[in-house]
Amino acid sequence: MNRSVILACICLGASATGALAADFSAKGSLSETTEGSDNYFLVPTPSGTTLKSLSDLKLDFLARTPTTRYLLDADYSYYRYFGRGDEDTTLTHGAPASASFRIDHTTELAKYNLSASWSRQDLASTLLTQTGAASANGTIDTYTVNGGVTRDIGRADSITLSTQASKAEYTDSTQTPYSDVTTTGTWNHLLSPTTTWITTATSDWFMGEDPQSTQRLFWQIMTGFKSQLTHRLTLTANAGEAFSNAYERNPMAPSVITSFQIQPGAAKSWVANAALNYQVLPKTTVSWTVAQAITPTILGDLQKTDSIGLTLNHAINDWSDLSFSTSRSHTLSLGTEADFFTAQVGYGYKWTREWRTRVSYTYRQSFSTTGLARSNTVLLSLTYDFTLLGNPTAIDQAEKERTRERDQKSLGEVFPAALDPYVNPAAGHAAAVPASGYGN
Repeated sequence: MNRSVILACICLGASATGALAADFSAKGSLSETTEGSDNYFLVPTPSGTTLKSLSDLKLDFLARTPTTRYLLDADYSYYRYFGRGDEDTTLTHGAPASASFRIDHTTELAKYNLSASWSRQDLASTLLTQTGAASANGTIDTYTVNGGVTRDIGRADSITLSTQASKAEYTDSTQTPYSDVTTTGTWNHLLSPTTTWITTATSDWFMGEDPQSTQRLFWQIMTGFKSQLTHRLTLTANAGEAFSNAYERNPMAPSVITSFQIQPGAAKSWVANAALNYQVLPKTTVSWTVAQAITPTILGDLQKTDSIGLTLNHAINDWSDLSFSTSRSHTLSLGTEADFFTAQVGYGYKWTREWRTRVSYTYRQSFSTTGLARSNTVLLSLTYDFTLLGNPTAIDQAEKERTRERDQKSLGEVFPAALDPYVNPAAGHAAAVPASGYGN
């Protein structure tokens, strides 16, 4: 899989030579983030205060022709923990990174896309975001290739088909590598100028590389709508059902002690989500979300999450903004239930066009069979944005598209990274869809 992704990146890069004469833009950012917490890893008995330093470099390159867009993103960061609290994790420093290349080609009736990406993530901080517990060590490398097409079949209808294949490898030998193939079909039907009906069918094939060759098949069908009820109020709602089956191709193979835990069997469950966005004032918006989701964690096991959240954003002026968010969730994973609560308040200030800063306070709480854990975390970040060439407006638009995708994926997370856009714990999913393991 590694060689396949590298070869795909080379092919995609070669295809970009046709864009040399196109409109070209390049931009980037440098940031330094410092966090201080009395229980950063949210354990019942913390060792002490933790300080975290994170340095990050992002670069984005965009080339455009009248019908094609080539987008290359690269991100490299380095973090280190200080203080007695670093005793609660075995990996006290690391260098998460990612790179992706994407081609979007548009014709009169269709849009095609092809992409390849690689990412290196810290398991502890990623699991803390997804499950509320930093219960693993080391890093994970994920290689992904994706292709899709969206075609209009009339003035009111369009169909999207996409396929994604991914491969995950761990530095920790107790974790089990896996491969995953996901195919998704979506039908969009325009009911009115302000309302679109959306139906999505997903098929997922998960393949663990354990001695028993554990596999999981998943099917999900969801339908719902997105409607601009008024010029200030938007409602999105989806509901459906998930069917899944997990089995072992080699059940008689010798057992090996690992952290991989997918139990064979069949299951089904209903899934749903809803989001309400209201622009209270010209510079103030309120968002409310509620969801029941089943998602795979970065380790390959499954987590069922019931969550509700509220977010308030207020632009004080062109240079400063204030935000508040809170969420509550209940999870079920490997037979263990847990409750989580988080609240955050943040303030951002833009000193110049290039320099911006942000300060935030976050309270987190978890309660499970291991006990009650609380944490108070203060964050301070300073970011320098720079333009290397051209106009980065189109790159900003691509980032908005990725943000929408990230918000959708965060529905199954305990502490969604979307709560604070200045913090990137490199959260990732084993697959883009839920999988088997839970009943109603």
